[in-house]
Amino acid sequence: MKRLFLFAFYDPQGVVGEAALRYLEALRALGDIVLATDCDLQTGEAEKFAPLVVSYEAARHGEYDFGSYKRAFRQADLAGYDFVYLVNDSVVGPLCSLEPYLQRMEALGTDAFGLVLNPSRHGRHLQSWFIGLKPSVFRAPWFAEFLTGVEALGRKEDVCNQYENGLVRLLEAHQASYAGLWELRGKAIYNAVGRLSRQGFPFLKKSAFTRHGGSLGPAVAQALSTADPAMADAVTADLDRLYGEEYRRAFLGASPLRAWGRYLHYLFRKRFSFLASFA
Repeated sequence: MKRLFLFAFYDPQGVVGEAALRYLEALRALGDIVLATDCDLQTGEAEKFAPLVVSYEAARHGEYDFGSYKRAFRQADLAGYDFVYLVNDSVVGPLCSLEPYLQRMEALGTDAFGLVLNPSRHGRHLQSWFIGLKPSVFRAPWFAEFLTGVEALGRKEDVCNQYENGLVRLLEAHQASYAGLWELRGKAIYNAVGRLSRQGFPFLKKSAFTRHGGSLGPAVAQALSTADPAMADAVTADLDRLYGEEYRRAFLGASPLRAWGRYLHYLFRKRFSFLASFA
């Protein structure tokens, strides 16, 4: 199978971190990559990934990941590909070999597929950080019109509704089938780090590093302990770069009791802030 990955990259410091580079290397072993960023890169950073990609575009555009998918799609020559993937670096990984997961998704027999399907009543959707498409979708004029029509919206919630949820609405409107390897409701992809790790889930959402006051540290540490050592080291290096070594040590080294205390502190502050808004 010939695969093309449209990769949406973002880093708050404009740096191609160790984990992102490992991710790109894993994808390059499985297909071709066209990359677009939603950030300006520091001098010399593009040189890190340039040998791994067919082409790239690096500039701040403010349209979030779908804006990067749009720019990568415009660059891409789709001829000859069996699958096109939309992927972004809101996750770290893969924590293990990725190829079996691609094979399982591609064997679902649907026009579109993803690692995660959220069956929300308010907006059923494939989570847009890892979606695969067959030619019946990525060559369709209606898909090209949808993706090339992406524009900046005011809030991230609007982006999710218009484009992430909107993609599934578009698939349904054109009788295109879709499915996910995992079906996760609500915020499970962010919060159920331990359970997903035990199930062999191949990625961690980056938000787990700071979510709920840093209380997910033990679960993240457990997931990294079973991951490919090179990827675990890369994640550690990025944690040090983005949050500082002191935070990383406290986060990954927290006992379950200390992590629970952080969660209670987070809940207290959230409740206090909520009540203060009515004062």
